[in-house]
Amino acid sequence: MSKFLKWLVLLLIFFVGGYMLAEWKMKKEVVSFLEKKVPDHIDFSYNALTINLIKGNITFKDITVVSLGKQTSSCEIKIDADVLTIKGFDYWKILFQKSIFIKNLTLAKPHLNFKTCPTDTDNVVANKSNPINLLKEILVEEIIFDSGRIEIWDATEEVQLIAVDEINLSLKQVATDPDVIKRYVPFNFDTYNIEILNLIAPLGDYERLKMKSMVVNNSIIDINDIALATIYSKFELSKKIKYERDHVNLSIPSIKVVDHNYMISNDSLQVNFKELLLSQPKLEIYRDKSRLDNIENKPLYGKVLQKLPFKVAIDSVFIKNGIIVYEENIPNNVPAGALSFEDLDIAITNLSNIENENPLKIKLNADLMGEGKFHLNWQFDVFDPRSSFLISGGLSNFNAASLNDFLIPNLRTQTTGTIDQLYFTISGDEYSSTGDIKMRYEDFKFQLLNKERNGVKKVLSFIGNLFINDGSNADEDGYRYGAITAERVRHKSFFNYLWINLQDGLLSVLTGNGEKD
Repeated sequence: MSKFLKWLVLLLIFFVGGYMLAEWKMKKEVVSFLEKKVPDHIDFSYNALTINLIKGNITFKDITVVSLGKQTSSCEIKIDADVLTIKGFDYWKILFQKSIFIKNLTLAKPHLNFKTCPTDTDNVVANKSNPINLLKEILVEEIIFDSGRIEIWDATEEVQLIAVDEINLSLKQVATDPDVIKRYVPFNFDTYNIEILNLIAPLGDYERLKMKSMVVNNSIIDINDIALATIYSKFELSKKIKYERDHVNLSIPSIKVVDHNYMISNDSLQVNFKELLLSQPKLEIYRDKSRLDNIENKPLYGKVLQKLPFKVAIDSVFIKNGIIVYEENIPNNVPAGALSFEDLDIAITNLSNIENENPLKIKLNADLMGEGKFHLNWQFDVFDPRSSFLISGGLSNFNAASLNDFLIPNLRTQTTGTIDQLYFTISGDEYSSTGDIKMRYEDFKFQLLNKERNGVKKVLSFIGNLFINDGSNADEDGYRYGAITAERVRHKSFFNYLWINLQDGLLSVLTGNGEKD
């Protein structure tokens, strides 16, 4: 063998040996780093570790990370993954620039399992006394969660709070440093994309939320097939509750959010949406009136918004082609009566619990019982201490007999006649309200039914209709006028408040002198 070949073989052995030694040394350093730098409350384990020094790649296989939750609201976090891959590790930066740079970090098929803390936990104290100390700046060009699963359980691990069949996540230009790591969100990032498939989350003891898919990125949120429903049948729910409670079935095929961003200030979250669009929602509500009435005061919507655990500012909310069906079942052994709003369009502006000069405004248009054209304009100041509001609206071309499906089982009355036009204005607060109403109608009458609801109490109906004007005594445009005065029943909903206002106004139009004040 020539001297050249000998030197070539020796050099080859030297470089290969040196590379293998460097890889062994690098593995040792990585293991030492994990042992020394990973906090005591985090257990990091894996089955295999491979390193490619030339490409700057590090791969962990079959990893498990268990955290006792010292930095989070969870008391235990467990992450299993098939592979954790780090690509493009920059040795120059860590050796000479005192920073860590990685091109790509990918977690393949991660399974994230969270267990929440019990209410008496001292974990909050631990959070404050165990800050993360970071000595170097860290920059990752892209972090990827590929085909992950998420489970969140209560402290007893008996109730699953959230389950996600699949989540795919991409974060770009992720960075942190010794100061950022201590913030509420311990890192910064540039662009992101999140895809979630098949989410299930119970909402308390009675309702459950399901969502087929959601995509969130820097510009939009796109949600498909979301449903919120009572987990029990109507009959089962009635057996379980002592006080009246709505049986709910809400389905929304599509929700889109345009131009969204989020802010953190003093550990408080603020959500900002430019536009929120809900397409073709359908809401079915059933209430069993045989249960006891809950007499706890119900706050109006301004106070509800104020008490949200986060700040929200939505410029515009649009609800398109919706349906609302409300049923009440009175303990009278007859089918429940239904009230429906179809082709429902709603526009809401300035939906916010951040103090500003503009009131929250709602405009609604719908077909009442599928035929009468109903519209409503409603506005209020979220921070008004008296919860003052102003509502105006109207109804046109409505055959009153279409309400009988609701009136007969619930109020033992039935109506005939036509409401050609009805307009009303109501101003009030959380205690009382006043307003005015005018109506043009023809042959409006009502009849009281017997207990079995299969016959008319003719004498009482005749006497009642003596006090109802048939609409002939009206102004030159055919309108009769009335006044509205109502006291709020504070343990009932705002819509009950609206109903008793309209009820008082209709009674005033039908039985009063009909003249404009």
